[in-house]
Amino acid sequence: MPGTKVQKQKSQGNRAAIYARVSDKSQDAEDKTSIAEQTSDMEAYCERRGLTIVARYQEVGQGWSKKRNQFQKMLNDAKLGRFDTIVCWKSDRLSRGMYPAAALMEVVEASHVNLEAVMDSIDMKTFGLMAAIGKIELDNFRERSSMGKRGTAKAGRIPVSNVPYGYRVGDGGRPEIVEEEAKVVRRIYRWCVDEGLGATVIRNRLTAEGAPLGRAGKRWWDGQIHRILTNETYKGTWWYGRARYVSTEDGIKVYDQDPENWIGVPFPAIIDAETWDRCQEMRTKRKTYSGRNTKIFYLLQHLVRCTECGMLMGCMATRKRTVKHGDKVYKYEMEIPRRYYKCYGVQHFQTGCREHTMIRAERLEELVWEQVKQVLANPALIVSGIESLGEQQEGGLSEEVVRAERELEKVQLEEDRAIRLYVSGKITEAQLDHQRKFITERLESARRKLDDYRARESAQAGQREMAERVLEWAERIGDGLDDLPQEQRREVLRLLLEEVTINRENNLNFTLAIPSEDLESIEPPVSGEQ
Repeated sequence: MPGTKVQKQKSQGNRAAIYARVSDKSQDAEDKTSIAEQTSDMEAYCERRGLTIVARYQEVGQGWSKKRNQFQKMLNDAKLGRFDTIVCWKSDRLSRGMYPAAALMEVVEASHVNLEAVMDSIDMKTFGLMAAIGKIELDNFRERSSMGKRGTAKAGRIPVSNVPYGYRVGDGGRPEIVEEEAKVVRRIYRWCVDEGLGATVIRNRLTAEGAPLGRAGKRWWDGQIHRILTNETYKGTWWYGRARYVSTEDGIKVYDQDPENWIGVPFPAIIDAETWDRCQEMRTKRKTYSGRNTKIFYLLQHLVRCTECGMLMGCMATRKRTVKHGDKVYKYEMEIPRRYYKCYGVQHFQTGCREHTMIRAERLEELVWEQVKQVLANPALIVSGIESLGEQQEGGLSEEVVRAERELEKVQLEEDRAIRLYVSGKITEAQLDHQRKFITERLESARRKLDDYRARESAQAGQREMAERVLEWAERIGDGLDDLPQEQRREVLRLLLEEVTINRENNLNFTLAIPSEDLESIEPPVSGEQ
């Protein structure tokens, strides 16, 4: 039978699979490293060696990753015994990192498949070590590339090819405004700031107008509007180095970088800083205080939180009342809805954190409002809270910053030492992975500490002025609190309360906020106004 002949022929040990790879499509255009050139050299090599090519694999992908479709298919076929030898153009086409090298060596040892290269020799004993060294070389190349890009950014030029909508890369790598797109950006900000519109409504307007998309795609979408409304570049500065992208077997990991290491590249401003700031305030209000589908007013919406599970107390109401007399059940429609606050943990996750799951809104709102009135009757409480933020000595914070920077440097040295130990064979790959995971966690922890210390240093400025302003406002508004309409009462609560927590026994705890909004927006009503 034909199948028997094929099987008999394959058992001679001369079946070969050839594997060709380039890192990106631009490399495939180069004559010396293109897939076509690699394939031609491998075919000639197999002919000289008397090998019969029974499988071909080629792809565009990074050598440090084992998650390459054709690479994985080749490994699976090797496990099934479909060939005896894997031929590559050069050993780094198979692997430029320890992870793909380990996966390949596992299959080679289990299936007794040979590895051969056209341009260099493959020593099976040192292949894993060479792959690790290749990984280090690749990391060094990335570091040099990153340093080159940072130098470009420091010179005021753009080190990348993609720039925000509304700009293009001009002569000498300098940013230029695309005026047709810039007009669209200004309209988007105007709609958000002046009309309070969200991304969906803005997207619909742009689609209806046929606004130019640039490189954005075939249609406008909400995420694109969100990126435009949160991009600081439009007010005059583009930041390079805000995040570090690390390639791992689980995909690209993004690590936020210390703002001290960001590099600002001047961009021609499309909007002014005041418009950008007002836009961010408007978006925060929409996100935090949106009534969404709530048709009934709640004084404490988004403010009350369950102490037991940490989740918000949601707003709910009913217009129906059920009364049972004997065996009969009567249902009534109430003219005024009965309002409640109910823990989201109980409502959605059955946490069982409260014996009484619902609290009558009128009772809770009255308790909170009375407490706030007492605070405003004694505004020194607010002022003392503001002044307490500045009690820490600046020198202490500076020392903490220095210590955190030293810790960062120390951890980075530990990472370098772990890699050297692996290359020298003193630790296993599993031990290296474990140490790297631990080191990454420590790096992120140190960076978070730095951010926290610097934020606290910044918060010390202007606190006395803020305290005096709040004191004056509290004295002015205190006498007219009971005459405020419900909407303004809610704004007072949002200014003065960080949150209200309620425990299992329905005891309340208040956390005062530091008022940072425009206090003048809430004034006591004039005489005769209700």
